Amino acid sequence: MNGGHILVALAASMVGLTATALPAAPTQVVANEARQGARPTQVLPPHEQVDRFTVYLVTAAPGDAIWERFGHNGLWIHDGRTGEDIFWEWGLFDRRQEGFMARLARGSMLYSMGGRYLADRLAAYAADDRQVWAQELNLTTSQERALDRLVRENARPENRDYTYDYYADNCSTRARDALDAVLGGYLRETFSARPAGVTWRWHTQSLLRAVPWAEAGVQIVLGRPGDEQITEWDEMFLPLQLRRHLAQAEIPGPDGSLVPLVLGEEELLSSARANVPTEPRNRLPLALVVGIAMAAGVVGLGRRNSEGSVAQRSLGLFLAGWSCLAGGLGAALIAAWVLTDHDHWRWNENVFVLNPLLLGATIPGVALALGRRPAAYLDRLLRAVAISSLMAILLKLLPGSQDNRDVLVVALSLNLALAVVLSRKSAAPPSTMVAPRLDR
Repeated sequence: MNGGHILVALAASMVGLTATALPAAPTQVVANEARQGARPTQVLPPHEQVDRFTVYLVTAAPGDAIWERFGHNGLWIHDGRTGEDIFWEWGLFDRRQEGFMARLARGSMLYSMGGRYLADRLAAYAADDRQVWAQELNLTTSQERALDRLVRENARPENRDYTYDYYADNCSTRARDALDAVLGGYLRETFSARPAGVTWRWHTQSLLRAVPWAEAGVQIVLGRPGDEQITEWDEMFLPLQLRRHLAQAEIPGPDGSLVPLVLGEEELLSSARANVPTEPRNRLPLALVVGIAMAAGVVGLGRRNSEGSVAQRSLGLFLAGWSCLAGGLGAALIAAWVLTDHDHWRWNENVFVLNPLLLGATIPGVALALGRRPAAYLDRLLRAVAISSLMAILLKLLPGSQDNRDVLVVALSLNLALAVVLSRKSAAPPSTMVAPRLDR
């Protein structure tokens, strides 16, 4: 897998944030797409009231698929007149959609919204052993009716598709924004003023703890924008955080006094899954051990290195492999930075250590592996990469530096070790020719 393919794979993990895959084309209002599995034995009963609608925020805990690792949510609207329970959700996608992978790579994914019967959605969650909660929302009759009109208008074929963004425009932010619209912007005004004290990267790594390859991919592809301090309003891009904040929210009541937004919460489905991680794992100690161990191995091979030896061939294989991987990733990161709409992948300091210049060391590495002397430019190339890697350390002295310490210590250790060991291997051997003596 080359650097470009790796980047697309990492993108696939990223665009799954608070999204859900469709078994077929995006649902229309109202689609009945029941999946096999146990039906829930009970559904939250609506409060006794004279108005027609009762609205709930429904939140599902993370699942197994990479796009389910961040949870999912939507709005359940109970119609007291017809008895219908419709679950309205955003972040729907179909991988068979024409041009899906191309849009995925460009960062301009076309996602959808729709409604389905609540029982069908709960049956799917029960089959997947996912925990589900419902929070009854304290909305006025006019607000409930406005919300019902809003989601039905949004679900019309000409309105339901939208350009997805894994942090700024996903299933959770759409549900948040719909509620904020009928509340007159009160949620945005309130929660935008409250710092969350964490970053986009912090939350993403927390929920990817159980998927090491995806967690590592996030560390590689997220640039400086991923380390911006976010507000509680921003934090609601995660369904579990939207649930948490709404549970604590107060809104103006009919008489102007503050009342709780959530009247009560009930668990619709329980699960035997482990608890959701609440913070990221500190990978720096492991990265230090791996980086130092691999660098020591490179130095050890360099000391036993002689032309045509097993050590030289092993060193050559390592150089070729590392150069292809690191250089390919660096080139892909720059391409993503310049050519795509993945805003949070820009200004990525990892390109200083995952330097595209390393691609030029692949052929000299193959030459070493074949027992031959590498090209003369290898010395200058590895020195340039080493200097670039040291510059990445200096960037840590500047404000707003990227949180890429684990990537930095591994790549920096290897780049410096290779520069020290191989800086003289490409130099021409000293001449053994003796100048002729001239007799007078």
